Amino acid sequence: MAETPARQGLTRRQMLAGGAAAAGSVLGAELLRPGTAAAAETRSTGAQVIVDLTKPTSPFPHVWERVVGGDWAKQALRRDYQDQLFACHDELGIQSLRFHGVLNSSMSTYFPTVNGRPRNPALSNDDYSFFNVDQIYDALVDRGMHPYVELSSMPAALQASPQPFGVFLYDFNQMEPKDYALWGKVVGDFARHMVDRYGIGEVRKWPFEVWNEPNLSVFFNGDQQAYFKLYRYAAEAIKNVDASLQVGGPATSAGQLSFGPPRSPGVKYYREFMQWATANGVPVDFGAAHGYETDTGAGPEGAATFFKQNRADTPKGIPLYISETNVSADLGDAELDRSDAAASFLRTIAETAGVVDALSYWAFTDIFEEAGQADKPFHGGFGLQTIHGIKKPSYRLLQILHKVGQRRVPLTLSGAPATAGGIAITGAAGGGVDVLLYNHALATGDGSKPTPAQPAKLTVEVRGLRSRARARVQLIDEDHTNPQREWVQMGSPEYPSRRQLRALQDASELHGHPLELKTDRATGITSFSLTLPAEGVAAIHITS
Repeated sequence: MAETPARQGLTRRQMLAGGAAAAGSVLGAELLRPGTAAAAETRSTGAQVIVDLTKPTSPFPHVWERVVGGDWAKQALRRDYQDQLFACHDELGIQSLRFHGVLNSSMSTYFPTVNGRPRNPALSNDDYSFFNVDQIYDALVDRGMHPYVELSSMPAALQASPQPFGVFLYDFNQMEPKDYALWGKVVGDFARHMVDRYGIGEVRKWPFEVWNEPNLSVFFNGDQQAYFKLYRYAAEAIKNVDASLQVGGPATSAGQLSFGPPRSPGVKYYREFMQWATANGVPVDFGAAHGYETDTGAGPEGAATFFKQNRADTPKGIPLYISETNVSADLGDAELDRSDAAASFLRTIAETAGVVDALSYWAFTDIFEEAGQADKPFHGGFGLQTIHGIKKPSYRLLQILHKVGQRRVPLTLSGAPATAGGIAITGAAGGGVDVLLYNHALATGDGSKPTPAQPAKLTVEVRGLRSRARARVQLIDEDHTNPQREWVQMGSPEYPSRRQLRALQDASELHGHPLELKTDRATGITSFSLTLPAEGVAAIHITS
């Protein structure tokens, strides 16, 4: 594979500040196809992976299936948005949807006034209209999904002072409330309506997350004490509806963009929130945090570095939900459309197993309007799918992961480059063992260009397999499951024809290929060799 280009585009935080708010390549050297990335010169590392089925396993819950992100509330009324979401539910096992702005003024959830004038009393019996929200939540519940409720943003009728700037193309309002008691009443009435409509048994499954990234002034104008007050009023209002409802926060950003006086970095802000809530007896049923690989301060494990510290700062017995993460926070970063995103997310999953209780990919679709709706199929958007529903490499990774079991098998790796790693899992419905390998160069965390990953030659030994085992491999890399490259080869059409869209979907498909296994008669150890391409994923399923 050619050297990875430098990251391009605006970071999500910079964008806000601006006011817009396959078989051949791994089956063995004799099967490499000339001219492909996998056939490029490989580093001769003598790297060895050992998967030991004779040792005890550990839990491997599918935390990435708990919730996925999806831009802002009003988008969820769109048919194409819902179609893509339900594909994620059906094919990837995604259980919940989180989005911004359920309280945005444009949702009409709370509207005693409209543009500063009294509302028309013919429209509603009170100061609320839950119609738009109900349409979204009805669609989720009817499909067996659940809302992950992000309580934001501030309705215009509640804001303490005029907005100094608009955060997104849509109307996210970062202002404090003029009356915290009234803010609490709005939140409580919202929760009460949900219980009345869906029943307490259903709504108990919904996390109520108070706000989004309050440590960034682009999302919350108040200081940390103001957020603590905002949280307390909301949490107590929810608990007054029913003590069993889940409420949590602070959904901090690991990014550092802020206007005005400096604020605590995300990890520190999270810790201080948990300390404050514990000391003051404020209810917190889950901790919530965000982190992207490109966020400043990411350590040697990428975004997982943030999440491990978040876990250390979360009181015992309280789950930790990562409600936003991805390979990059840079809108327009080509890595988001390529296999880099898949390799990165697999690496994060491997490094946070047993650490986090939810790991939400941001986002499931490029139907996304933070900086205006894109029309190019591939533009470095955050989605698992393009605006037309073309499945990106990260979607295909989650398709593979949905089918694996929930018991992790010990896997050790020696002699490999730092970019390579993997996990082994057993317990799938059809039996067998899955070995998932990645080769991904982490972002540096300081904005400098990382050293690109290089193809890595690996020998994999599987101990404890029965005789006559068989294996198949699926690849996600430059040469496989790469619709973005197909689009470029078409001439990068801004508005592809329907025929071109079908070709792009075909290029995104996963394909499995037989993998030759060798068994040592003396030791009973089964092995195979492969070349793992840079920024690639190899998924090997072995049955016996």
